[in-house]
Amino acid sequence: MSQSKWVPLEASPEVFNDWSRALGLPNSPLSFQDLFSLDDEFLAFVPQPVKAVLLLFPSRGELAAAREKEERDGEGKWDGKDVWWIKQTIPNACGSIGLLHALLNLPEGALTPGSQLLKFKAATEALGPLERAKLLDEADFFESAHTAAAQAGQSAVPEDLDVDTHFIAFVQAPNAKGELRVVELDGGREGPFDRGPSKDLLRDVAKIVQDKYIARAAGDINFNMIVLAGEEE
Repeated sequence: MSQSKWVPLEASPEVFNDWSRALGLPNSPLSFQDLFSLDDEFLAFVPQPVKAVLLLFPSRGELAAAREKEERDGEGKWDGKDVWWIKQTIPNACGSIGLLHALLNLPEGALTPGSQLLKFKAATEALGPLERAKLLDEADFFESAHTAAAQAGQSAVPEDLDVDTHFIAFVQAPNAKGELRVVELDGGREGPFDRGPSKDLLRDVAKIVQDKYIARAAGDINFNMIVLAGEEE
């Protein structure tokens, strides 16, 4: 287990873009953008393609209990192989873990050749999730990028670093049968999580968030969503 403890990242597209550009996401054609509504009419205006959706949610109460039950029951265990996933061992690093899950599952050619992100992916491709986490903890450039991004946010850096909100990522990938699925990538789980069939990643995730997260949050409104999508016009 890592002894490092990082400052939580603010749920801000500007922060996420700064973090990602510095490490290998080109200036175009993709960028992180706020998702302000889950209404279908609003979703229609989100630039395409949508390659990943990041969710910040309150990790407490009924919602936390429901997620723990999913783990105990073994629901949604991922059976595909075409997903890059890392176990989170660094406290408060869930924002950076979410970014890694979004970026390192992009199609080939989407990241800058020779970038830190691609080097890290290549170095970890044959490693297990905990071995990847150890390498992440030892990689100074990731902690530096995380710290710089956290300090660049609009919110004051909290004195108490123990938080009860959590970042996860959703991507689209084929399962063992070749069927496209929504895959939830959370470093706090025991592995990638199959959230069901996917035809339209953004709309599929919107429904999952409404049914599996917001509905279980007992009125808690501490949610934020960011998409990695085509650049805004």
